[in-house]
Amino acid sequence: MHYAIFLLIIINILLSVSANAQTELQLLLPDQNNWNAVNEGKTLQFTLKATGGSEQNYAFQYESEEAKDITITNATVTWTPAFDIVIQGEESRIVPVTFRVTNAAGETATKVVDFVVQNTVRIPTLKEMQPFFIQSDTENTYPLSINSQKFIVEADAESLPDGMKILPTDDDRWQLRWQPTREQFATLRQEPSKIKLKVRDKELGDQVITEVSLLPASATARENAAPSEANLELLFPRSSYWNVVNEGKVLSFKLAARGGTDDAYSYRVINARNLGIDYDTLGNVYWRPSFDFVDRLNDTRAAPVTFEVRNRSGETSRKSINLLVNHANRPPEIGEMRNFYVSYGRENTYSLPATNAVIDPDEDPVVFKPILAKMPQGMTLSSEGILKWSPSLNQYHRLQREPLLLPFMVEDQPYEAQVQGILRIEVTQQDLPPEISMVPNQNYYKIKEDEALNIKFYLSDPNGDDDIANFDFVADKRDIPRSALISNESTQWEFLWEPGYDLLVEPGDTNTYQITFFAIDQSNQRRERTIRVHVEDAENLVEKDQLVYNQYRTGLVRTMNLIDQLKARQKTLQKEYKKARRGKKHRAITTASLGAVTGLSPVVLSGNDAQPFVSGIGGTTSMTIGSLEASNVIGKDASDIYENLSYINQKLIELQTQGNLFAGKYALAHSRRSDGFGEDLRKLILLLSLDKVTKLELDPSWNNPRRASDKNIKQVFSDYNADPDRSPYINE
Repeated sequence: MHYAIFLLIIINILLSVSANAQTELQLLLPDQNNWNAVNEGKTLQFTLKATGGSEQNYAFQYESEEAKDITITNATVTWTPAFDIVIQGEESRIVPVTFRVTNAAGETATKVVDFVVQNTVRIPTLKEMQPFFIQSDTENTYPLSINSQKFIVEADAESLPDGMKILPTDDDRWQLRWQPTREQFATLRQEPSKIKLKVRDKELGDQVITEVSLLPASATARENAAPSEANLELLFPRSSYWNVVNEGKVLSFKLAARGGTDDAYSYRVINARNLGIDYDTLGNVYWRPSFDFVDRLNDTRAAPVTFEVRNRSGETSRKSINLLVNHANRPPEIGEMRNFYVSYGRENTYSLPATNAVIDPDEDPVVFKPILAKMPQGMTLSSEGILKWSPSLNQYHRLQREPLLLPFMVEDQPYEAQVQGILRIEVTQQDLPPEISMVPNQNYYKIKEDEALNIKFYLSDPNGDDDIANFDFVADKRDIPRSALISNESTQWEFLWEPGYDLLVEPGDTNTYQITFFAIDQSNQRRERTIRVHVEDAENLVEKDQLVYNQYRTGLVRTMNLIDQLKARQKTLQKEYKKARRGKKHRAITTASLGAVTGLSPVVLSGNDAQPFVSGIGGTTSMTIGSLEASNVIGKDASDIYENLSYINQKLIELQTQGNLFAGKYALAHSRRSDGFGEDLRKLILLLSLDKVTKLELDPSWNNPRRASDKNIKQVFSDYNADPDRSPYINE
């Protein structure tokens, strides 16, 4: 019985402890990166939350010796750090603030937050430090948008010309005044100069240095001479630097005119489209040069622009003006950076550029600079942005209690514009799944059958790259081979897939594939990336090229065969023509002698095969000529043979000429793909038709003894281009 009572008491105690643990009051802070970083003079605002406790009516308070001006309204915290909170010469300062939450039951929870306050110079940005255009024989003024009550403007004595003064104005601003001598103005025209200005905060002591260029002002036509009112003249603004603008800034002005027979003026910018200048016919001109207008290594670029005014009478006036564009350097930009997870007992490496969070809008090279006062012992940061750290046991335990916010600087070159970033460093307390980075980073791809899809994958694991066990993919169709995924390194993979012409059967078909890539670590934690690939049918150029090449070669082979057959027939006809000519001559001589002689000398009938027998009877000559050559051409007139020879010669020239032209014109594969190939091939085939094929007595069963090899075709048509990969014969 006593044991049962004791057991019940123990159970009640455990239940009470469990209930208290479940309702313990907790103060919740924002979980965004860099939420506790703020610049001097900027407002930081966030919301406090709480959970647990026996009562839900929460009240929030704070305590801080350094931040006295924090306000909390309905759990919303607002704080604007003063400009003097960071000591002059330091980049930042850590301001600890204790936040407390209480409820109606009197329960309390606290947390200490270290705010990172960055030093900010409150000197206003000097807007568009335009050149100071100087005119001779007059006092020149240059306004500075600097409050003379808060800031002091000083100049470097060596760069300040004699006679130039820096004076405050009645409206609490600063200005430069200078009336140069003629010698000074002549020197300035030969070599423009610059002055260095130092702007210093009277209260805080911060200062910035800037430069102002001194340039001679060009005299306009209306300043040198008063033009005749009868002449139409185009007028520009009178301010000395109206035509100077910085990249990304707006240059706007209004044109004017005078003179002419009427005042119905219409304005035009001749080369506005090339420069992207907007204007209207009333003379309003608007231009915003892009940030890449001036090369990043140059200071200024002149853009020649031609302006025109025209009146109703048709009179015109044109002037060309150089619009000067100054290069405006933009500092680097830092986006959201992924956390740096570190482990104990190994060197942890983090590449700041690999996060793709640091970019320079001007594409200037950047260097990374550590803030040594904020770097933990043993940590190194190279100028290339490689961060390395092997935390000690004490550092690791301290990091387990609270993440480290590491500030660093990024500076572009050669302008040395800086921006500060903050990297959050935490310990790896749990087994996190691997990370998959994909280049290009898109989820949908559209390709042809003959195009290759190439995607690169970069794997990382917060617990260490050695924790990655496998990387593979699955697809919703079996057309994608496993060999498409290639391993370059354990953390670098490449997906290379070319569908091929056999993937889609019907012309115009399409198909969409869903492919899921996954990475698994040693504890089977899994990360996936899914893409969709849309494949469209493509014309099989390999088969098409083979087909048109066969047609190209076959047409030339048929032409070559006809040429060889005509040449063979030409030789036969030439022999027959010679025999016909010789037989006709002998026959004519004999006919002319009949009845005029009573005896016929063998000399008259000359020839190797002649057998002259002569009989004289009653004064009349009669003879018998055996095997007379003329008997071979009975019924074949020499003129008919000559006509056939002429036709063959003409046909041979035509076939040779057109065959060479066809062979050279379509010698390359891309030329055979043109629409004119089929028409030219048809014309070549039509040439193979002979008008006198029966009269020429060509043998239809004739076979060309010469083989149709690429070498023999080349001998007939010198412009023929053989393709060893497509030719049916090996070149001999």
